[in-house]
Amino acid sequence: MLDLAPDLTQAAGWMPIVFLVVMGLAMLAYVILDGYDLGVGVLMRRASEDDKDTMIASIGPFWDANETWLVLGVGILLTVFPMAHGVILGALYLPVAMMLVGLTLRGVAFDFRVKAHAAHKPLWNRLFTPVRCWPAGRRVICWAH
Repeated sequence: MLDLAPDLTQAAGWMPIVFLVVMGLAMLAYVILDGYDLGVGVLMRRASEDDKDTMIASIGPFWDANETWLVLGVGILLTVFPMAHGVILGALYLPVAMMLVGLTLRGVAFDFRVKAHAAHKPLWNRLFTPVRCWPAGRRVICWAH
């Protein structure tokens, strides 16, 4: 009979499991923390101008840290599981590229909205809110593929 269980007494047996858990925790942290950012973007549609400034200020300190978890998870996938990385990103090249464009546009909209003069904030509010929802929709498309 073929024994498929890894030998956990050797590093080659337990290290992939440890890295899989670390990668899973990094993705979970990203989804939870980015859910807060996405929620703020969705709620901005009905908020007053003062509330919008407060909402943006509430996510400001955590903004860049949230994407760090995504980078860690994909970095682990690339370095520890290169075959899986090639298969997954090869099959999902277009949805992943769209997700990266959405993440970039979301960051640009956030930064420009924070630094814009009062006369330009409505423009960035209109651009910021829909862009907040694009990465979430692309993740659904990626996971459904």
